[in-house]
Amino acid sequence: MFWDAVVGGLKVLAHWQTYVAGLEYLAIYMVPMAAFGFIMQSENVVEKLPKAAAGSIGCLSIVLLPLLQVAALIVFILTMSPIIFGISDQAAWAFPFSLIGSTPLTFLKLVGILTVAAIILGVIPVLGRIQALHTLFLGALALGFVLYMVEYVNPGAGLYRVRVWPGLWFLVGLLAVGALMSWVGMMLSAILVTVLENVTGEFAQLFMFPLAAIFGFIPVFIYGAWLGAQLRVG
Repeated sequence: MFWDAVVGGLKVLAHWQTYVAGLEYLAIYMVPMAAFGFIMQSENVVEKLPKAAAGSIGCLSIVLLPLLQVAALIVFILTMSPIIFGISDQAAWAFPFSLIGSTPLTFLKLVGILTVAAIILGVIPVLGRIQALHTLFLGALALGFVLYMVEYVNPGAGLYRVRVWPGLWFLVGLLAVGALMSWVGMMLSAILVTVLENVTGEFAQLFMFPLAAIFGFIPVFIYGAWLGAQLRVG
C-alpha cells in the first residue's frame, strides 16, 4: 500500500496544473511578505516608531509569516485535491475562491486553526526544525477538510469509512521520502538555475522557488494518494 501511494503521489508531478498551482502558492505566500518588507525598509518605518510599537511589528511578522503560508497552502491543496486524490485529471481552480465567497467564515476558521497549529509545531524542540513534517501535517489537515466538505455537500458519501491515520511506519516513510525529495528538488532547482542563467540572467532564480516548493509537497501528495485509494474503493 505504501509504494502504491508513493507512485500515486509522484504521478501528481506529471500534471502541468501542479506547477501553475505552485506559482499561485508562491504568489499568495511571498508577494505580500516582499511588499511588507519593501515598505518597512524603504520608509525606515521601524526606526521612526517607539520601541514598543517596533516590538509589536516584530511580533506581527512572526504571526504574519505562518498566516500567509497557511493561506497559500490551503488554496494550493483545495485547488489540487482532485488530482491529489486521483479522482480527476483537472484541478479545481475555482474551489478555494468559491469557498471564500460562499462561506468566508469557514475559510477563516480553517486558516486560523492551521496557523495556530503551524505556530505550535514551530516551537516544539527538534520537530520544529523538520520542514517536511510541517508541510505534511498542515497539508494533511487541509486534505481532511476537503473530505469534510465533500461529506457536507454530499451527505452519505461514505467518507466516514476513510481511515486518516496511515500508521507509524507509513508516517516515517512519508517523512523519509519527503526529506529525500526536498533535497532532490533543491538539486534540480539549482541545476535549472545554472542552465537558465545564461539566457535569463538573475531571473533564472525565480524558477528555483516553485520547483523546490512542489517537491516539498510530495509527502502530502503521497498521503493524499493513500486517501484517494480508499475513496475509489469506497
